[in-house]
Amino acid sequence: MRILFANIFISFTSDTIVKKLGELGHSVTERSYYTPEDLYHDEKIENMIKKDIKSSAYDCVFTVNIWPPVARVCHREGIPYVAWSYDSPQNLPGTDDLNYDTNFLFIFDRTEAQDYHRRGIDRVFHMPLATDTATWDAISPGDESYDISLLGTLYESTLPSLLNGMDEYHQGYIRAIVAAQQKVYGYFMIDDLLTDELMAKLNEQFKQASGESEYREVTKPQMAYSIGSYLTYLDRLTLLRIFGSRFDTHLFSSKIRKETEPLLQDITIHDWVDYHTGMPRVFKRSRINLNPSLRIIRSGISLRCLDIMGCGGFLLSSYQPELAEYFVPDEEVVLYDSYEDAVDKAAFYLEHDGIRQRIAQNGYERVKSDFSYEKQLGTILSGV
Repeated sequence: MRILFANIFISFTSDTIVKKLGELGHSVTERSYYTPEDLYHDEKIENMIKKDIKSSAYDCVFTVNIWPPVARVCHREGIPYVAWSYDSPQNLPGTDDLNYDTNFLFIFDRTEAQDYHRRGIDRVFHMPLATDTATWDAISPGDESYDISLLGTLYESTLPSLLNGMDEYHQGYIRAIVAAQQKVYGYFMIDDLLTDELMAKLNEQFKQASGESEYREVTKPQMAYSIGSYLTYLDRLTLLRIFGSRFDTHLFSSKIRKETEPLLQDITIHDWVDYHTGMPRVFKRSRINLNPSLRIIRSGISLRCLDIMGCGGFLLSSYQPELAEYFVPDEEVVLYDSYEDAVDKAAFYLEHDGIRQRIAQNGYERVKSDFSYEKQLGTILSGV
């Protein structure tokens, strides 16, 4: 198959996908464009891709994440468009260009894919992400070691500023939603609680607070993401503070707000590390790799989880439905459903090296056999 691989934004997975497509016997031409400010309309990108499509007899166009301008031009040119999500949710402003018969759109979060199906969009399919164990096998961890590590951002959220635009009653209601969701894993109740009626009332208040000229409507997905990212910040900050008081705990992050730093005095903070070299070393050096999942990912398995296990690392993750489905809990991965549960399990596995190492090895074998790029890409392209 002749594939035009279109780089619309920088992704950790792009280089590996291009390499694996070649190893699978496909002829891949890679073109880099730019990330549009308007995710839904960009005639310049459409014209660039149209020109590239016409320059050669491609069998499909492939992108990381779903880009409506690419879907649109592929539909007009009668060429299959293949996309594989790296982010969840996709945060698309509309669905007009998602149901073309030329689309083959894959999302790693099953719940998100099911939501599209409920809305009558049947060109979106579920496909978990992958990891490249062969690449990680070749990287030596070095001599340094850590008991507990978390590699990831603490997340910044627009929720505090949104709360400032609400009356006291609705501030209390949203804070109650946050408090309730903070205790629940595996079910994102916010989707049900952010009703159309509630969003209409909130937008009335946002409009009054900001003024007519500055007002921008806040959609339900935007509000859900704001709450989800704030919950992730609370999860990670709380766990790091608890773990730092009990264990040798390390954070590898690129964004730490000044007001947050004093709260992390008991942990060792490192600079962000490169995905291709530094990240696998951290995962290999850590006795326990902590993964408080981004709360807005409803059910799916994040790339971090697969990469941790693909490096042979031990994964201690917040409960995610698909992690519990695809892996055997306490044999291939360890999941927690509360802060207290996370601390108890970390203490246990730090004291039981043999059990911890066996689980890490089992997780590695599982992702090597079931979550390889070769397997996932083969499935994706089999129906194109």
